[in-house]
Amino acid sequence: MNEGNSEMKHVKQAPEAQIQTKRSFSIIWVVPIIALLIGGGLAFKAMSEKGPEITITFETADGLVAGKTQIKFKDVEVGKVTQIDLSEDQTGVVVTVEMNPKAKLYMTDKTDFWVVRAKIVAGEVSGLSTLLSGAYIGCNPSTEGQKTKDFKGLEKPPLVTVGMPVASIVRSTPLAFQKRVFSCTLL
Repeated sequence: MNEGNSEMKHVKQAPEAQIQTKRSFSIIWVVPIIALLIGGGLAFKAMSEKGPEITITFETADGLVAGKTQIKFKDVEVGKVTQIDLSEDQTGVVVTVEMNPKAKLYMTDKTDFWVVRAKIVAGEVSGLSTLLSGAYIGCNPSTEGQKTKDFKGLEKPPLVTVGMPVASIVRSTPLAFQKRVFSCTLL
């Protein structure tokens, strides 16, 4: 036992370990931070390029398909149908549309929407382009009036639309006024 005690005296006491906390930036955080910045940039870009979302009420959704049906003005797409639902009272359908960002100025109560379908009636043929491409929603935009996001769709296209040449209205176009039909001709 004496020998064991003497050996312990000869062994030097080991110095106590000192723990230092390192407060520097670790390289492992570079990848997640870059991914977060890229994701944030993409989210901001998507939100800034998104146009107004509106609803249009129609009597029927005949020919309309969510994700496919376009809203057109002068044959240029200005929006797309994103969802079609029955109205709360089930007397019609509510079509949810995402418009292009530039169309925001035209979302007023004076703007008209109607469904363009192929129509062949005695003496009148219209919408033949929809036979191949499917129905689309026509738009007659207006900057006048109150801003709104809820619209009542027309069942028939308006007689006069923005940019329509006057000659196409005047030449042999029947006009209805107080339930009377008149025929207009150029002089």
